[in-house]
Order: sequence, then C-alpha cells, then structure tokens
Amino acid sequence: LKSALQQQPQSAEARFLLGETLFKSGDVASAVVELEKAHDLKHPDDEVLPVLAQALLSMGQAKKVTDLYSRVTLTDPKAAAELKAVVASAFSAQGLRERSEAATDMALGLDPANVKARLLQARHIATQGDIDKALTLVDALKADEPKRIEAHQLKGELLWLGRRDLPGAAQSFRAALELDPRSLTARTSLIVVLLQQRDAQGFKDQVAELKKVLPNHPETLFYDTQLALIDKDLKRAREGSQQLLKVLPDNFRVLQLAGAVEFQAGSLLLAESHLAKAVQLSPNLLLARRLLAETHLRSGQPAKALATLQPALERPQPGGEVLALAAQAHLQLGDAAKAESLFNQAAKLNPNDAKVQTALALTQISKGNAEGGFAQLETLASSDPGTYADLALISARLRSNDLDGTLKAIDRLQAKQADKAVPHQLRGRVLAQRKDLAGARASFDKALAIDPVYFPAVAGLAGLDIAEKKPEDALKRFEALLAREPKNYRALLAVAQLKQGSGAKPEEVAKLLADAVKASPTDAEPRLLQIEHHLSQKNVKAAREAAEDAVAAVPDNVVLLDALGRTQLASGEVQQAITAFRKAATAQPNLPQPQLRLADAYVAAKDLPAAAQSLRQALELSPRLLAAQRGLVLVALADKRPADALAVARTVQNERPTEAIGWLLETDVHASQRDFDPAITSMRGALERAKSTDHAIRLHAMYAIASRNADADRFAAQWTREQPKDARFVFHLGSMAMDKKDYAAAEARYRQVLGLTPDQPLALNNVAWLMVQQGKPGAVVYAEKAQKLLPEQASVMDTLASALAAEKQLPLAIEWQRKAVLKAPNNPTYQLGLAKLLIKSGDKTAARGQLEQLGKLGDKFAAQAEVTQLLNSLQ
Repeated sequence: LKSALQQQPQSAEARFLLGETLFKSGDVASAVVELEKAHDLKHPDDEVLPVLAQALLSMGQAKKVTDLYSRVTLTDPKAAAELKAVVASAFSAQGLRERSEAATDMALGLDPANVKARLLQARHIATQGDIDKALTLVDALKADEPKRIEAHQLKGELLWLGRRDLPGAAQSFRAALELDPRSLTARTSLIVVLLQQRDAQGFKDQVAELKKVLPNHPETLFYDTQLALIDKDLKRAREGSQQLLKVLPDNFRVLQLAGAVEFQAGSLLLAESHLAKAVQLSPNLLLARRLLAETHLRSGQPAKALATLQPALERPQPGGEVLALAAQAHLQLGDAAKAESLFNQAAKLNPNDAKVQTALALTQISKGNAEGGFAQLETLASSDPGTYADLALISARLRSNDLDGTLKAIDRLQAKQADKAVPHQLRGRVLAQRKDLAGARASFDKALAIDPVYFPAVAGLAGLDIAEKKPEDALKRFEALLAREPKNYRALLAVAQLKQGSGAKPEEVAKLLADAVKASPTDAEPRLLQIEHHLSQKNVKAAREAAEDAVAAVPDNVVLLDALGRTQLASGEVQQAITAFRKAATAQPNLPQPQLRLADAYVAAKDLPAAAQSLRQALELSPRLLAAQRGLVLVALADKRPADALAVARTVQNERPTEAIGWLLETDVHASQRDFDPAITSMRGALERAKSTDHAIRLHAMYAIASRNADADRFAAQWTREQPKDARFVFHLGSMAMDKKDYAAAEARYRQVLGLTPDQPLALNNVAWLMVQQGKPGAVVYAEKAQKLLPEQASVMDTLASALAAEKQLPLAIEWQRKAVLKAPNNPTYQLGLAKLLIKSGDKTAARGQLEQLGKLGDKFAAQAEVTQLLNSLQ
C-alpha cells in the first residue's frame, strides 16, 4: 500500500486501505493520519468514518469522537449503525451513560445485528446490576458470531467484575486469545486476572507471550516493567518506567507504576511526584493513593498521609491496608488512641499481615507497655524477611531515646538492605544525636555513595554544616544536588531558607520559591511557603496572586484555601475571603479552625451576627476552645452587648477555675465600659491565679486609671517587696513617673532597673534623656552605651544628640540628629530637633530649610505653632 501511494499519493482508496491496515496492526496514531487524509481526499464517508472514529476512540479522544460524529448520519444503514455504536462507546468513555444508551438504541434500530451495539447494550445492562441478563445477551451474540473475540472478552469481564468468577473469566479470555493471539485487551485482561489469582508463573508466561506477539507495544513494556518490579529487578523496572513516561507522561497507570518503582527503590521524592500526579489524574486509583500515603509516612509527613488517605477512608469498606496506614499516621501525630482503634480494625481484616502486627506492637509501646511491645517488635523484625518491622523498631527505639538499641536495630536492617541508602542515613541521624559528628558524616557519605540524590542524607550533612556554623557549605550541598536534579523542590526550598537566613534579597528568595513551585506544581508545601514569603514582605498583591494560582493547581487543598482567604483578607477583598474560608470550612466540617478564620472575615465585613455564629460553631466542635471564647467576647463588645461578653467570661471561669484567662476576659469587659472598680477586682483574681509581671503591670495601671493612687502605691510596694528582681515592673513604674513628668522619680526607677540589668538599653536611654531634662551632666555616657546596644534605633540617636548638645558638642549632636532623621524620615519630631540644633549652631539657612519642610505638613504635625515661632525668630 505504501508503494502504491508513492506512485499515486492522492489515491483516497489506498489511503483508506493503509489506514485500516495500520489500525488493525495496532499502529493507531499512523492509522488516524492516513484515515484523515483519505477523508480529505473524499473517500466515501460510509467506509472511512466508522474506522476513523474507532481509531480516534482507541487513542483516548472520546470527546473528539462525540463532537465530530454524534450528529453525522451515513447513507448505508450498517455503516450508520457502526458509527453510532462507536459514538455510543465514546459517550460511555466520558461517563455520559444516558447519551451512550440513546446512541446504542439508535445503532440497534439501524442494524439489530451490529456487534458493537449489542456488546454495548449488554454492558449497559450489566452496569445497572443485571449481570445474568447481560450474560444471556453475550451468549446469544456468541451463538450468532462464535468467532467474535469481543463477545468472549465481554463475557470474561462480566464473569470477572460482575460475579468475581476469576477461573471462568480466565477461560473466556483464553478463548478470545485462541481466536486472536494478538488481542491486546484479552491478553492484558488475562494478565490482571492471573495477578489477582496470585498465579505468578501464569502471569510471567502471559507477559512472555505478549512480548512475542506485540514486542514494541507500550502495554507490553508496561507489564514487563511490572514483572521486573515483582522480580525485584529495580534497574530493569526503572528503565522500563522511564521509557513509558517518555511515551505516556500523563497516563495514570504508567505514573502509578513509575511511582511504585521509585518507592521500592527508595527514591521517595520521585515516587511522591509520580504518585501525586497519578492520583490527581485518577482520584479513585486506590493503589497509587496508598503508595502516596506510605511515601508521606516514610518521609515524615503524617498530616499529608492522612489527607491523601481521606477519600479512601470515606469508602464503605476502606480495606485493611488503608486503615493500617491511617493508623500509622495518627501514631506519628501522637494520637495513640485513634491509632490503636484503626490498627484493631485492620487486624480483623488482615490478621496475618506483618504490618498490622507491627503496628499493634507500636501501639502497645505508646500505651506504656514498652517491654511487651519491644519484645514483639524484635520477634517480628527477626522473623520477617521484609523491613517494615525493622523500620518500626528503629523508630520506636529512637522515640524512647535508646540510641544503643537503635544502632543494633539498624545493624539488622543494613544486613537486609546492604545496597540501600536508608540504613546509612538512619545511622547518621543516631550518631549525630550522640554528638559523634565525624561518624555521622561518614554514614551520610556512605548513603550518598549508594544514592547520590538521596535527599535525607544531603539534608543530614547540611544540618551538620549548619551546626558547625558553616552555612555556606550546606548551601553548596543543596546546589550540588540541584545540579543533578534541577527540579528537586525540597532542595530548592532548602536553598531558599539558607539564602533568607544569610540576608539575601527578598527577590532572590522569591525566585527560588517560584522555581520550587514550578518543579512540583501539585505539591502544597512550596506554594504555601511562597505565599507566606510574600506576606512577610508585605507584598500582598503577589501573595494573593500566588494563592490564587495555588488553589487553581491544587483545588482540594484546604491549607491553600485558607492561605487564599488570608491573602484576600489582607487585600481588603473581604467577600472573596469569606467565600474561601467557607469552602475550607465545608471541606473540614469537624475542625474549628476554619470557623475561626471565617469569624475574622465576618468581623472585617462588619457582619457581627455572622461572626458570632461562626465562633459558636467552632465552640460546638471544640467546646473549651479559648480562641473562640475570646472571639465571642470581642464580638459581643463590638456589638455593644457587654452582658453577653460577661457571660462568656464567666463560662470560661467555670471551665478553668485555676487559670487566669477567665478573669482577664472579665477585666476586658469591665474596662471597655470604663467600670474600673469591678475591672480591678477581676484583675486581682487573674493575678491570684497567675503571678506574672504582665498581670501585675496591668493591675497597677488600672489603679492609676481609676485614680486610686494610694492603692497603686501600696500594690507597687508590695509587689517590689515580693519580687525584688522584677526589672520589668520597676521599668513600668519609671514609665508611669515619666508620664507624670516626675523626672527625678522616673530616673530613680530606671537606675533601679540598671542595678538589676546593667545593659538594659531602654533604661540607659531613658536615664540619659531624663538627665538632660533635669540639666544634669554626664548623660552622654548613658546615651552612647544605649546607642551601641540599639544601633538602629532612631529614638536612641535622638537622645544621644540631645545629650551631646547639652554638653556643648554641637557638631557631633547635629551629626547624630541627622542620622535619626534619616532612620525615621516620617517622624517630624526628629526634624524639629535638628532645626533647633542648627539654630543653636548658627546655621540659620539650614534650619530654615528644615522648618519650611515641617510647615508644609500643616495639621499633620501638631507642633506647628513652635515651627512658626522658630521661623519668625530667624527673620
């Protein structure tokens, strides 16, 4: 046919025949090209369209089939029926059952004998649960068309998936293969059934047959890679999965297999990437979900593991493995009771599973039965050829700080995994904990000699570098890893963190975080760090845009939804924030935190009743939640309902009679109403329950506000007598005296502070300022010491300038006052001080320039009268 086309390239018939032949031989992509050319060359639609539509459907382009051909009517009834049957199959592939059934009925109306339509009819009936009727239809089709392999194939599927009759299904698939040994569907179906029957030899035989008949087909490579994984030939399995990813990068089955290979190889980062993508493409892919959760657990991310498992846990029958993984996650999070409950459920389903038995032993340890639990773990680790019990034992020994026992357990693991990086990495962690840094480095180096891109070992060495105050060495390690794996998002995040710690520009850190997001777009961690970085830099616009991108890429992640809401709230987009927080609350109906966020948003929107409702919902979920109770007090006060606020405070007092918080809340209520006597009484109640400096300062200040000066003095004397070394309280007394312009008393108090803490910079600064105000010499010594302790503080520079001026050192005073102005350009008080010093120095021109700038501020600067007076004095 190709030779014919070389002579007659415009032959529509030759194009059609070549396309049809290519399709039958399995080269679907090339078939589509030739069939489309035949169609363009006006080959009859009755011949070309049914084959072209089927070829497109075989390539997974179901929507294209329905878009192009669902309304096409052919002249020949049989051809029309065939095309309708293909369209019906395409609707079915898209999950559009009703449209598929309608197209099937139309096909059967055109040609009751159409095989595709009869098969689809049987499938639809099976989907409705009537397996017997579906099998009857298939048997009738087999009687009419005994050599139709599709009928044998469908019967096998109905027996397999409808009746769980694996032997019967295998027999039907074998019958299909007798008719056509090259039937990929029958061969792969038989392979999967043999796997479910745990017939390893049968599985191997069928893969060998598949390699004979279709040696270059992706499905052949897929099952050969799976066989390599079963045989623990990880090198061949990895080569196969990498080839498959080049051809089918977005195929969820390939991604699941590639993830399983990397998981077995210990490359958790790659495994996580492949499996996360597989789950995103096919949320019901249970094996990928389980493996992804186990990957999270092995990399120390139990919360992510639980989030991954949640859809599987919500099924009516989650399965023992899912329950066991969820139990491990709860155990890592410290919830031993929940873990034990889940482990027990898993044990009932899989009583002989070593993983479940290991988990139950861990639960015993967490409950306090350490001796029994460790004995059980030792027995399991010794008898089980796998490593699950070994890893659990190592973890448990580490948690109990038994480092010698941990190293012995690692010895046994290393004997089982001599060619793996994990034992050396674990040994490095333990040796680092024992302060054997040289030994730890050697172990981490051994891990990297086995697997040069093993992130935990790189991180371990970097941690040792940082501990030895060599952050530049740590940075080089991660940069070397990035040279090997440019898209390793954890390495990018580590570099970003180190750069930020070394004072790198925010733009450089932001670029690294953006690269991490690009490297792993479906992972929430880099996106969340990117959002938080922008927020920390007050770049709300960039934070909001990053959050919007994050939620678009990972729409079901509640942490990112929460971050989006926070950025919208910071941007003033209150209604959008409410929408985001509502979605997060709906996704987490049993957690109070989203309700607290929602309450904040409602307060910003001035919808106080809605805020109160959200806070009450949070309290229903967590009845003693202080954050919600505080929120209710604040909302009630803002809504002018002090009685309701007081009721909440009293509730907290009843729930927490030995804690100060309930009395502090009551103090807030009374103080907001300027009802100081009961506020003082409740504040004393708080102080009785928690004798803290903060509470003492607040009580003393309330005595003063209530003009109960004698009580204030008595309390101050009592507190300083009982707490003679409380420098903060004495500092507070100095500030109170300064506010009253009792400079001598204030100076005495601050000198008392310096007696307790000689290097307290603010006390030094205040002593200097007070000495200047009282005309006392010697202030410069105190001011200079304060400035050295707080070199970037404008107020301290201002005090030093005043002290220098008081001692007639005007040039130096002006220099420090200029520094204060530069450090705080928006504080006009420092500019006025500079103008005064310039006047004293005789530089009237410079002084006038400063004063004229201040004059332009108008009412924004309260000391305009003094500015005007000084300007007039310069005339």
